[in-house]
Amino acid sequence: MKILLCADDKSANTLAWAKGFRELGVEVIIASVRADKSADGVVAIGNPHLPARLNFLLCAGSLRNLVEREKPDIIIGYRVTSYGYLCSCTDFHPLVIAAQNEQITYLTKPNHLRRKLLEFFARKAIRRADLIHAWGENMLPRLKELGADERKILVMHRGIDLDLFKPLQRKIEPENPIFISSRSLYPEYKISRILKAFSIALVKIPGASMRIMGEGTEKTNLENLAESLGISAKVSFSGRLEPQKVAITLQSSDIYVSVIESEGVSSSLLESCACGVYPIVTDMPASRALIEDDRNGTLIEPEISIPELAETMISTAGNVEMRENASKINVGLIKDKFDFKKNTGKFLDAYKELILKHKK
Repeated sequence: MKILLCADDKSANTLAWAKGFRELGVEVIIASVRADKSADGVVAIGNPHLPARLNFLLCAGSLRNLVEREKPDIIIGYRVTSYGYLCSCTDFHPLVIAAQNEQITYLTKPNHLRRKLLEFFARKAIRRADLIHAWGENMLPRLKELGADERKILVMHRGIDLDLFKPLQRKIEPENPIFISSRSLYPEYKISRILKAFSIALVKIPGASMRIMGEGTEKTNLENLAESLGISAKVSFSGRLEPQKVAITLQSSDIYVSVIESEGVSSSLLESCACGVYPIVTDMPASRALIEDDRNGTLIEPEISIPELAETMISTAGNVEMRENASKINVGLIKDKFDFKKNTGKFLDAYKELILKHKK
């Protein structure tokens, strides 16, 4: 089978998905409008001098030419309103699109015109798709609102590499907790709120430390914030790490904190849970699909104040029994539902059916 995966070539999710397919014997070509140049397994289809959104509107011809040249068996558009829309403009079938955020047309800042445009892109992609990936049940209502036929929706997360993301036996030290954020450093992730809360928590737990993984436009601002708060010695910024180093870092961390207000099903949350890290996450459908408050994690209100978040971090650090119990529950849950190899195999079975159907 040959898959043309249309997605951002530098995304960890894209690379993990492509790697999983290849390990199962599938030929995968990544087509990206953000690629600087074509390289092994990656084809640049956009103009690097144009914004990505313009490329999604203008480079359907380039994608059609690539399809004609490579003759894939199936195309996947990763994210509905961007690559999903672009792939729908090629008229190629079978077409699979993967929804990322539960709102589908998510915007970090409200904008009526942009939302209407994104809804147009989403409806076209959804209408022309032969299969729609939804990482969780929480994504179904919005997909159906945008015109999706529920019979075409496959609700299953692609999963994570359980050979890599697994727990290590460590003694919990409530006086020296290691907090971690493994989200991208963009405004919507609100990492600054986590840093401010951590600076307050340090007063009660001076042995604590904070790890910030990832890259993004906010990195310099966050480093400056840590400096201004006087906590630079307690906060490390590792940048973007290879999956192996992400796993190693998580395995030696204690408490995962995320305060984003909308998403699909977070791979970074799954990876943290698989490594036995206790999660503190925003109370929203995506989180509730995995976390039961005070059982295998802590759900916090989206509008939680920074002092309240700090108090949650402090109390979590001191509750050793809760953290140990949550770790056992989460590791088992991830093994049961989010095994990358098993789920990818099921995806490929669905793709084979589509390919056979369209060859008739």
